[in-house]
Amino acid sequence: KYAMTLDGKSAACTGHSRWVTGETARAHVHETRNWLSAILVGVGTVLADDPLLTCRMEGGRNPVRIVCDSHLRTPLTSQLIRTAKEVPTLLAAVERGETAEELEAAGAEILLCKEKEGKVDLADLMTKLGARGIDSVLLEGGGELAFSALEAGVVHRVQAYIAPKLVGGRTAKTPLGGAGFPTMDRAVRLEHLSLTRLGDDILMEGDVPCLPES
Repeated sequence: KYAMTLDGKSAACTGHSRWVTGETARAHVHETRNWLSAILVGVGTVLADDPLLTCRMEGGRNPVRIVCDSHLRTPLTSQLIRTAKEVPTLLAAVERGETAEELEAAGAEILLCKEKEGKVDLADLMTKLGARGIDSVLLEGGGELAFSALEAGVVHRVQAYIAPKLVGGRTAKTPLGGAGFPTMDRAVRLEHLSLTRLGDDILMEGDVPCLPES
């Protein structure tokens, strides 16, 4: 899931991103959080935004919070760790860092995964989550993690919230980072598209069939 402006930016050139979309679209995100098992972000998102990643709707259920944090850089002072005893919080890593014991004492669980190119192997992470009965994961950011997940073949569906705003900025963040696919014929083309109007914003949803052959 991601939100972007009409010119494809997920944040302004300053990094400011609150809020790309309006209240109706944001409320829809919390509905999605309510019915999925878990929510996943990268440690970069934690360091930049200090999110809480809870379901803020009346009677809602909080998903298990997962941070893809290869070398355990999640701060002990972050909202996620300060509330880890209240909401299940997993830190997916490839090694136990210096703060591992303190993170665990605060209520977080460290889930060691296989390493791939110096980072958490996302396919292995999904296998481990499935073994725990976690059958659905909402990936909320950021761009590097999103592309890595797409490239790893673990993305089944895309939710793109599009706001009628133009923010520009050659250095402004976009929903997908990473190396990118080199040609348009290798781009991932979504299937079974649907469009939903949410206030002034539009939600485009589609299924990811499979990655193009190398």
